[in-house]
Amino acid sequence: MKASTVPAVGRLKKTLALAVLAGLMLTGCGGKQAATQPTATATATAVSQTTETVVVPAVVNLTLDKAKDQLEKLGFKVEAVDSAKGKAIIVKSNWQVVTQDPANGAQAEKGSTVHLGVKNLDDVAAEKAASEKAAADKAAAEQAAAAKAAADKAAADKAVADKAAADKAAADQAAAAKAAADQAAQKAAQPPAATVPNTGGAIICSDGYVWPSATRQGACSRHGGIAK
Repeated sequence: MKASTVPAVGRLKKTLALAVLAGLMLTGCGGKQAATQPTATATATAVSQTTETVVVPAVVNLTLDKAKDQLEKLGFKVEAVDSAKGKAIIVKSNWQVVTQDPANGAQAEKGSTVHLGVKNLDDVAAEKAASEKAAADKAAAEQAAAAKAAADKAAADKAVADKAAADKAAADQAAAAKAAADQAAQKAAQPPAATVPNTGGAIICSDGYVWPSATRQGACSRHGGIAK
């Protein structure tokens, strides 16, 4: 019996040793994990505490040198490129900021980069001159169009007035002709004047009528006046 129990005891001791070793290993891993967890939390807290955001100021229309100084004083980095012709930027005071990213009023981390689009001041001046010329040309064209419209209206008003005057003259002429025709018709409808011999110095009218009175005043008033 003793010979048969020796191997069993050995196996038991070996099993216990393995169990103890496994327990020690698990205890060590747990302790390591517990030890490292506060360290990771502390690191995240430190990072969150060191991250600082700043409001990005408005730098559009400033010269590049002034914009760069203003941004760098707030802790930003600045990257500027010629947005029009891709020229190399040498003298920063000769360039004007036309775009910025992030935009004015945005929150950005200190140390982050603000991207600026710039144009050479000569190009800005040329664009301004071209814009002013275009505005002047447009104003001149509008003024010319207004003058033409006024002239066209004046011509149209004159044409209307001339037509009205011509219509009135034609109407007046027609009325005069009708009056003359009516008078001629009325005169033709009158019976011929009776004539009497010219005796005793009677007054003779233009139409041959012998006025029956020697008084010349008012004589032949309806017969074309005194003939002789």
